[in-house]
Amino acid sequence: MSLNKKFQNILWEYDLSKLKLDDNIVVQRVLNLGNKDITDYWIKEIWKTKARKLFTKNKDKLDKKSLNYWNIIFEKKDKNLKNNKTMYEKLNKPVFTRSFG
Repeated sequence: MSLNKKFQNILWEYDLSKLKLDDNIVVQRVLNLGNKDITDYWIKEIWKTKARKLFTKNKDKLDKKSLNYWNIIFEKKDKNLKNNKTMYEKLNKPVFTRSFG
């Protein structure tokens, strides 16, 4: 079953027909970038218990704000945010370095 078109704005570089709701990239994008409409739809379709398990599996890929928010939503006690970066840090990290010497 392919993803609904509403996921296109957070998964623009992927072919939605090849993705499923429980794929890691879909989980990470929904939890990091999804709006209320997308997150509510996602949780409703895969059920809250499975969503909680997928959150736990992918929590190291979430930014600090998203991780803190979903910890509250899924009633998780783990508040360790040290290893997660902010979205700003994720977006502004150089992908590679080049030597001009």
